Amino acid sequence: LCSASTFAQLINDLPLDHFIEKPSLVQEGQEPAHVPLVPFATRESALTHRWAESPYYLDLNGVWKFKFAENPTAAPKDFYLTSYNVAGWADIEVPGTWQMQGWDHNVYRNIPMPFGPYDPPRVPDAINPTGCYVRTFSVPESWRDRHVYLHFDGVKSAHWVWLNGQYVGFDKGSMTAGEFDITNHLRPGENRLAVQVVRWSDGSYLEDQDMWRFSGIYRRVYLFAQPPVYIRDFCVTTDLDTAYQHATVQVEAFINNKSEQAAKGWSMRAAVYDESRYEIASFSTAIPELRSDARVIVRHPVHDPNKWSAEKPNMYSLILELIDDNNTVRQVLEERFGFREIEIRDAQLLINGVAVKIKGTNRHEHEPFSGRTQSVDRIMQDFRLLKQLNFNSIRTSHYPNDPLFYDLADEFGFYVCDEVNAECHYGEDYLAGQPEWAPAFMDRTERFVQRDKNHPSVIMWSMGNECGLADIHWQMADRCREIDPTRPIYHQSNQPDGDAPFADICGTRYPSPAFLDMQADTSQRPIIMGEYSHNMGNGLGHFDEYWEVIYRNRTAQGGYIWDWADQGLSFDLITTPDASPHEHQVVLHGRPRIVPGKRGKALQFSGIDDFVEVYNDPLFNIKTNHLTLACRVHPRGFIGSNSFITKGPSYGLEQNAPDSLTFYISGTELSVLLPRDWDDKWHDIAGVADGAEMTIYIDGKKYKSMQTSTAIQRSRHPVTIGKNHQRHHEQWPGFISNAIIDDVEIWNAALTPDELKAEGRPSAHCLLSLHFDETKNEGTFFSYGATPQGSGTMDGIVNADRSLQPEAYQAKKSQQPVHVRPLNLRRRIKKVVVDNRFHFTNLNELTTEWALYEDFVQVQGDTIHCDVPPQTSDTLIIPVGGIDLLVGARYRLVLSFKTRTPSWWADAGYEVAFAEMDYYQVAAKNLNRDQCGPVSIADDGEKITLSSYHLSYTFDKKAGGFTHLEKEEVEWSDMAPSFNVWRTPIMNEWSEWGVKESGVWYELGLDSLDFTVLSVDASLNFENEAKIVLQAESKSKIYPAASFLHTFTYFVLGCGDIILEHSVYCRAQLPGYPDRDVAWLPKLGLQFRLPEDAQQIVWYGRGPWETYPDRKSAAKMGLYTTNLDEIVMPYIIPQDFDNRCDVNWTFVRRADRSGLLIVAEEPMNVSIDPYENLDAAWYPFQLQRAKRAKLNIDHRVTGVGGTPIQVQAPYRTYPDAYSYRLRFRLVSGTDDVAGLAKIKF
Repeated sequence: LCSASTFAQLINDLPLDHFIEKPSLVQEGQEPAHVPLVPFATRESALTHRWAESPYYLDLNGVWKFKFAENPTAAPKDFYLTSYNVAGWADIEVPGTWQMQGWDHNVYRNIPMPFGPYDPPRVPDAINPTGCYVRTFSVPESWRDRHVYLHFDGVKSAHWVWLNGQYVGFDKGSMTAGEFDITNHLRPGENRLAVQVVRWSDGSYLEDQDMWRFSGIYRRVYLFAQPPVYIRDFCVTTDLDTAYQHATVQVEAFINNKSEQAAKGWSMRAAVYDESRYEIASFSTAIPELRSDARVIVRHPVHDPNKWSAEKPNMYSLILELIDDNNTVRQVLEERFGFREIEIRDAQLLINGVAVKIKGTNRHEHEPFSGRTQSVDRIMQDFRLLKQLNFNSIRTSHYPNDPLFYDLADEFGFYVCDEVNAECHYGEDYLAGQPEWAPAFMDRTERFVQRDKNHPSVIMWSMGNECGLADIHWQMADRCREIDPTRPIYHQSNQPDGDAPFADICGTRYPSPAFLDMQADTSQRPIIMGEYSHNMGNGLGHFDEYWEVIYRNRTAQGGYIWDWADQGLSFDLITTPDASPHEHQVVLHGRPRIVPGKRGKALQFSGIDDFVEVYNDPLFNIKTNHLTLACRVHPRGFIGSNSFITKGPSYGLEQNAPDSLTFYISGTELSVLLPRDWDDKWHDIAGVADGAEMTIYIDGKKYKSMQTSTAIQRSRHPVTIGKNHQRHHEQWPGFISNAIIDDVEIWNAALTPDELKAEGRPSAHCLLSLHFDETKNEGTFFSYGATPQGSGTMDGIVNADRSLQPEAYQAKKSQQPVHVRPLNLRRRIKKVVVDNRFHFTNLNELTTEWALYEDFVQVQGDTIHCDVPPQTSDTLIIPVGGIDLLVGARYRLVLSFKTRTPSWWADAGYEVAFAEMDYYQVAAKNLNRDQCGPVSIADDGEKITLSSYHLSYTFDKKAGGFTHLEKEEVEWSDMAPSFNVWRTPIMNEWSEWGVKESGVWYELGLDSLDFTVLSVDASLNFENEAKIVLQAESKSKIYPAASFLHTFTYFVLGCGDIILEHSVYCRAQLPGYPDRDVAWLPKLGLQFRLPEDAQQIVWYGRGPWETYPDRKSAAKMGLYTTNLDEIVMPYIIPQDFDNRCDVNWTFVRRADRSGLLIVAEEPMNVSIDPYENLDAAWYPFQLQRAKRAKLNIDHRVTGVGGTPIQVQAPYRTYPDAYSYRLRFRLVSGTDDVAGLAKIKF
């Protein structure tokens, strides 16, 4: 060990490669890994399972003193000495990440490292944020003759420890404990503890997980005191007999003697207590003469204990007592455990003899307000929601979680796939094969298995995620089996696909349902998908199909969706004014510093994901090809990229190399060599294009020009300062801009050299003018960090604050533990078959209800006795009585399975599962045209007026639709539809992992169709029915070959109904791309602008939450009403939302209850877009409510699919010929809307 003075020199004056660039050095001065334990004074206090009750436990959580530095060299020297004054330091909360408490910079990456270059084991010297922590404590006098241990549950990435000025030790395994014997460093009274933490070490290369990269002492810290002779570690295992009834409990204990004398005549006593603290077993063993260390094993039979499973998490308490030769209890330990057995037999994973289906999710430890640090309340909130959504398993992606997580998983019932802290994704096939890294892999394996081995919730060990497959993984697996032969081994490499020859379970990653079906048909091992159904944004498509495959195949035993919660972080919304005439919203992201500029103030960018983002106004998609980009920059050294002004691929001015500046427009680049005095000095730079020439200016001098007529191509990327929104995405390896930037301006004009030099530049063509002299805090928002490119931080089925996303309901439905099949509902005795898919729960533990619905009104129903043992099926007779059938009504039978009693996760009456079955359909009454009055037609060349008794409808020929409807006292303006095949891309369509469908659609201009009326013909079909036939074409402005021919046929009846027959022909096939062939459309239908006074949308269809064709079974048919002002986009990135499937009719209602009724001949899709700028916004705070919301009536909507598995074929909207019919009717406040909707047309 280094002395204090030598070590100080190592930290502050010399490179730290001995510690943080040496993967073979994983720790210094640490204790061997063991289960978390604290000794108690008595058996009674131990049974409370509360460490705070122990006199031998001291909590060091709370407020510490803290000093932040940019790197270890800049950290205060000798701060660990007792003489160093830290009174002026800031306070920091421990546990906690320092990034979420105001220091350093938050950064998210998926796959690459957040620093550069990628050069393991080396990490940056100049940029390696460092935190120094100091606090004092006093230990009780009663600890005087004990050994005292300092325990850190988690510190990231590497840390050194001093006590009272003396060096204690070092640790680099950030997701498992670092524990040090500090007995010889303690002194009476107050003790001073000092810790130094660096953000990056060689260990960071093994922690390359898809997540925000936080730092600090982020898990709890405590002291505990052991007697001189003590149980250091122990392992509890249970073995069930062949009938899975009786059990044998075994305790293997490791005892240390740190006294100066041999321990003779000692014994160890074990006792097992049930939940009532009743002793059900007691057994002991003598310990041979103990001079240093000893291993003791005791076994005892237990008669028919309650078994542990995720459904029935029956827990017991084990009390271990170490007794000396005078029969005095010297140590009392307590451990909660469960009786359960894991086996793999006949290619199935069995829990207590039952082949379980793993209804799992991957879950990061993520808290939007504190980062990596999670409270018990947050874990419990997650567990409660997971239970409610029918999940039973969690994969600790991709590292061991906080020890509290496992305690709670034991108590509340979750199967845990426990994963070692080893992911080297960017160098996946490299690091694992390097011998010098083997100690790091083995240390991480040893520590997590030894720590978690006693938890019944842990059912398998995972040897890492996306960390290749090499000899070291065999060694890791062998060591796991040596420590714990009771659990199977898992491995999550990409090659081979979620598998390894040593793995007991095949963990296939991201298969399609069809591939999973094929694999399960021949597999000789259980298949539990390590990751599937990637839920980026609006996703979780074809989830029913996955679970149909899982239940159809015995070896397909489920999997872990990606993933649980969005990783949004709560950031302050800091804006700076735009001095241009457009006054765009401009937001500072990260923590760029306000510093003095050449004139006024400027922004300093750190290189660690600081940037400025401008609202993505369509104005920035410049159409004139005249462009000027100008700013003032003070470069601070090139560390990978300096993006000064960019708009994705459209245009930009940036430094992409140490010696050159580049001005680009849509793939055409002009680069110049930089002046020698470039760094650490202010420069005025500009890029100018006039449609014929591109020119770069530096400090008023024309450096270089080139002839080009490159047109500026539009893009969906916003203008950013300090970052290129397209290039600096989640997979960008390393740092971004390291410069001070000021006076940023964009014009849609080519400024002359004199205009560039002028103080007062012209404003007529100025699109953006930023001077950074002012900032304003406008609240908070959830940031997603780096631009999503393949995955991103928004993959959850719940939001970062744990509010449910619509996909959550589908997960619940597809995984529900009860399945119902109609046997014969048309016969006199109505029968259904109920499959109980619970593993250990009889359905008689739930309340079963049945209900018969006439459309959306329940007409019969009751509870029914349902006694179906787990994993069996039975036939139920549903006592439906006689019915007076209603003309036009649709009858449905619904069975609901609800909790019978309240529990920790749900109230009594919570619906666990349901089944909805068609029962009977009564033919509807035809629309009676004979009751309609005569219709007259007046055509003035521009518009057609249709009149009858009490109604007048105006059809605008140019607009191609009705612009005014008036019937009795109800009026409706602007009902001219816009043909629409576009939706704001969902993230699965934006992601470049798989196929980026939206990129193709955007290039084709499907978002900007021109609607041209070709002909309009009006005539009387009958005396009481007029007909208007409109021929039209919708053509892309970008790619004219993408066009659609229409025939709109309107039948206007004298009673006020308008029947629309819309036939559309997709004239041109979408072009195929070799690597991204997309041959379908986002949707196909009509869009209407609603009047300002529209207040509610009523629909009879699936609801109440949004549904899509491949994600709809969780929503019941019914009548639903939503206020338009309550419709909000529910995702962290604005994207398409709010679709409603299988809608028979919808009604837009005003305050006086009048409105417009729309009825579909076949079920339609209905949605509301309440925003003006859904396409443009990149954050919810940018969304602007429209005065007139948009109503989408879609004949076809493409499903949401997944990433990287595309929308499955049945749910695609192919470019084909379609025809459908709608009926429109103005409705007064007293009309029977539902009755009118039933009329057949």
